[in-house]
Amino acid sequence: MNTTTFAALGCSEPFLAALDRRGFATPTSVQAACFQPGLEGRDLLVQSRTGSGKTLAFGLPLLHRLTADKHPQVLILAPTRELAQQVSEELMSVQPRLAAALLVGGLSYVPQLKALHYGASVIVGTPGRVMDHLERQSLDLSKVSMVVLDECDEMLNMGFIEDVERILARIPENPQTYLFSATLPAPIASLAKRFLKDPFKIQLGESGGATQHADITHTPCLVADHLQTKALVNFLLLDEPSAALIFTKMKQQTEEVAEALRNAGLAADYLHGDLNQGARNRIMSSFKEGKLRYLVATDVAARGIDVENMPLVVHMGIPTQFENYIHRSGRTGRAGAKGTSMALVSFKESRILLAWGRRGGLQLDWRGVPTQAEIREARAKRLANRVNDQNAPAFLDLAKTMLAQRESAPLVAALLSLIEDEAHGGFDIPDVPKAEPRREKKSYTPRPGEKPGWTPGQKTFETKGERPVHPYKKNAASYEDKNRAPRKGPNSFNRPEGRSPMDRRTDKYSKKKG
Repeated sequence: MNTTTFAALGCSEPFLAALDRRGFATPTSVQAACFQPGLEGRDLLVQSRTGSGKTLAFGLPLLHRLTADKHPQVLILAPTRELAQQVSEELMSVQPRLAAALLVGGLSYVPQLKALHYGASVIVGTPGRVMDHLERQSLDLSKVSMVVLDECDEMLNMGFIEDVERILARIPENPQTYLFSATLPAPIASLAKRFLKDPFKIQLGESGGATQHADITHTPCLVADHLQTKALVNFLLLDEPSAALIFTKMKQQTEEVAEALRNAGLAADYLHGDLNQGARNRIMSSFKEGKLRYLVATDVAARGIDVENMPLVVHMGIPTQFENYIHRSGRTGRAGAKGTSMALVSFKESRILLAWGRRGGLQLDWRGVPTQAEIREARAKRLANRVNDQNAPAFLDLAKTMLAQRESAPLVAALLSLIEDEAHGGFDIPDVPKAEPRREKKSYTPRPGEKPGWTPGQKTFETKGERPVHPYKKNAASYEDKNRAPRKGPNSFNRPEGRSPMDRRTDKYSKKKG
């Protein structure tokens, strides 16, 4: 555990006070590793997992190096608008009067143009919208001296690397560059080699390694594809987590899963790329404030979602790549808090997940789908605890009156039924059938008189010389057989003398020429 303080790192007083207000006493490992080399102006190549505190890792050194000049000095590129908004809010939280411009798609150009006109010193945006402003000539990067490429591997997966290279070509030579990526595939390594000069390399845990998952419990469940939504409802009714981020593979599936959760009485909504920005902001605000407990989202839409103390991440089927599974799971178990990553998988996906577990050193704790009886028992225990912890002096007189009219046990049962009767009881999901063990083949014992090695039904072959003769094939005619007398009869193929083969077009025999 890191015991260094922000003050010991060299962080100045205005930032220390802001960090203290937010409850940040000690830096995370990546923040401690990045601060001093970043303050010295060195390029950084950082490989660190999602949720490790990367925003302040590059934000604090950059904010210390800002000058009072009213022109763009820092450019921060992120793969999604949600992540860009998160970065902007994080920087503003430690320097409230920061002159920053948020350039992302889905939002009006008016506040963006206004921020650029009045001289924003920090530009935070997505590659697509930044390119739009460059083409409009509303953004000038000629004086930028610091660049951050956040979640660079995701920008590669989303096809933004070409835009990133075009943007970097507009920046003066030798800026201080920070490249953050959870993985370092060949294109990212090539990009780092081209645009980073003698970078200070920081690698905190191999991607997918066990060090990434010390605070995350992986609990997969084997369930058929068509029953996964019902199984999810049962799990949420049994465990009642305070919040959960649920990943699906397709946009339509997010809506279907969210509707099923709402029908079960659970506060849920969905998030995917087809929603307008106003709806996305409303849903995200409700989720962060705790008004919305369960959010169903696709991978792309969930990029940038950062909710503190997220207890549960659910995978409705696993993604195509192990790295994406790691990114999804990284939404929980942050900043030393414990979290759970649950995967509802089919049999084929379970084999893949087992291989990933061996590859990444994951401890998989398999669970079965909760039954309706287990849900009722868990709900009864929680209700009993709530009643025991509740004091209601305003209802004492009414309670005494009701007790005088009815015995206590039937009265309590009636009151509890008013609360529980309308609650969803979960689904009756059949158990996964267990595979029967393969029967071992018995060795064949020949009967008396049979040759050893002979198997029932085996055909015997005649031999002609050294070559066997197939029992179902006639032997090729010998030379003597070809001189046999011609066959006669209606089915014979003997042509009339002096005639040529039948002309198929006229269905008549033509006379033989010559």
